Amino acid sequence: MKTLKLIAFLCLLAVLNSCSENDEPTIPKGDFENGYFISNEGPFQNGSGTITFVGGDGTIAQNIYKTINGEDLGNIVNSIILEGDNAYIIVNNSNKIIVANRYTMEKITTIEGEDVNNPRYIIANGNTAYVSNWGDPLSSVDDFIAIIDLNTNTVINTIAVGEGPENMQIENDNLFVNLQGGWGINNQVIVINTNSNSIASSITVGDVPNGIEKDGFGNVWILCGGTPSWAGIETGGSLNKVNANNFQVSNFEFETTDHPDNFSGESGMLYYSLNGKIFGMDSKASELPNENISGLDGFYYNIKAFNGDLYTLNAKDYVSEGELKVFNLGSGTLLKTIETGIVPGDISFQ
Repeated sequence: MKTLKLIAFLCLLAVLNSCSENDEPTIPKGDFENGYFISNEGPFQNGSGTITFVGGDGTIAQNIYKTINGEDLGNIVNSIILEGDNAYIIVNNSNKIIVANRYTMEKITTIEGEDVNNPRYIIANGNTAYVSNWGDPLSSVDDFIAIIDLNTNTVINTIAVGEGPENMQIENDNLFVNLQGGWGINNQVIVINTNSNSIASSITVGDVPNGIEKDGFGNVWILCGGTPSWAGIETGGSLNKVNANNFQVSNFEFETTDHPDNFSGESGMLYYSLNGKIFGMDSKASELPNENISGLDGFYYNIKAFNGDLYTLNAKDYVSEGELKVFNLGSGTLLKTIETGIVPGDISFQ
């Protein structure tokens, strides 16, 4: 009987301890823990860009960085990523990267100096981040990738690249960098080995590579807008599939007068804009789609596919508040419309 009583007592203690542990309250990390961020470029050449936050409960907060820190971000907030507990905000014309706590938006530090010059995009790889920099936009020979130690938030090295490095993807220990051309025209993708931080290859794609995604099957996809008619000899856009292991390229060509942009991918699907319509293509397809996705028409500044929905950013007149529209990709149904700051350009999801 004593043994049975002891077993019963121990079981009761286990249950009580379990309940006590489960009942411990979860302490919120900050006001911006649940939701997503929109970076707004702001007025061109003057004024400051901003950050809009859309909460998981539907709340919307504008200009949150200035509200929290009492200072402007700077001119042309080009992009934002979340990594670890931090948000990294690229401020293009002001030549700096603002590091803030992603949950509270309190400023931690600023990364700036000669190794942050006309920064465009940032991508993280473990404790390292890579930032594309145009340098002097009128020079075609001073563009580079800055390598940042995320433990210290300092630039530890740079890699010289061709003109106009833009958005990037990492696959198979390689960093693929679109060389769009800055103010000129380029048609290269530079591959940087992330183990040695040295250039592994240069891949020729179509003119003006303006988007890059990966499909989850070992391929990196490059969307190229082609050369517009006003720039000289017009060339059509293309969609380029790059095998991340051997760098072999397969091309899908558009018509000469077609110039696709706004590239996003999710779950093996690829999405792009063309002539005010959105097209979706399975990454295993053998040809470009003929039909657009019904219900998603619009001339957008950027698009992002996320959790089965398409988030579309509209800069409108580029001087007043922009707009985010969220559509369900399956039905084409408009789910919500949200006012943003001036020239919304990028979205970063939690």
